[in-house]
Amino acid sequence: MKFGVCVPNYGETCSTEALRNVAAEAERSGFDSVWCTDHILIPRDSGTPYERIYESITSIAYLAGVTSKVKLGISSLITAMRNPVVVTKQLATVDNLSNGRVMLATSAGWNEKEFSNLGSNFHNRGQRLDESIRLIRTLWSGGRSFESRLLRQKFDDAVFEPPPVQKHLTIWIGGTSKAAMKRAVNLGDGWHPNVQPLDEFAKLVSEFKDSSPRAKGKEIGARIALNLKSEKGEYVTVTGQRRVILSSNKTENELILKRLEELGVSYVIVVPSHDGKTSVASQVEGLKMIAKDFL
Repeated sequence: MKFGVCVPNYGETCSTEALRNVAAEAERSGFDSVWCTDHILIPRDSGTPYERIYESITSIAYLAGVTSKVKLGISSLITAMRNPVVVTKQLATVDNLSNGRVMLATSAGWNEKEFSNLGSNFHNRGQRLDESIRLIRTLWSGGRSFESRLLRQKFDDAVFEPPPVQKHLTIWIGGTSKAAMKRAVNLGDGWHPNVQPLDEFAKLVSEFKDSSPRAKGKEIGARIALNLKSEKGEYVTVTGQRRVILSSNKTENELILKRLEELGVSYVIVVPSHDGKTSVASQVEGLKMIAKDFL
């Protein structure tokens, strides 16, 4: 099982120093990757830590210059709010700047008001995400022509230079809906769910694996919270979803990670400040604990 870290590009502790320090500790401790969270223009009083946030793609560009080994990802990029050609160019540029270290998780998004704030259609976002992934794949692999009425994108014999360092961009699909699972099977390299209470999560994994024969060949890279001060093994999100959290209890953490591995999870992204309030010192301490116990 590989481990990644979600860095604090959002919330009360969001700062350049926080980004740099948490990413540096992740690299020093042997984590495989660091990830930024994505939002752009969340409405006030959303109940989320994402009203204060650094833009995700420019944040991994910054991290490319202060790290040397860890992969650089976004969990999850809300691609349907953006121009996918610009997204592809940005990611390919970061891939060059980092010597081929870019990964991507993308999802349809959930905040309708944020889409409205950006002048983007919330109701056909899934279809536009599908088309956007196809466009990203086309440009990334050297294709010069693409047309999509839905995206209102059409180009022929276009120049996309310099090419990215990696020949193939790893794309995980976030979300636990049937549509997200189908997207992961048909368009992604893997599925990227948040870890819910383990009995429920096991059912979701089973549903994903049974959704298509091709699902069994897809990686499962799960996102899970980490908080050394947590007194409970789970928390509730602003949208009312129950999710598992790793704590200072090593025995409980071992049981959780063992169960995830049994279910077929091969990659875990720990989020040491899921609420955006955890101090940088506590985040670093949590990463050291995970590294000591599991890396």
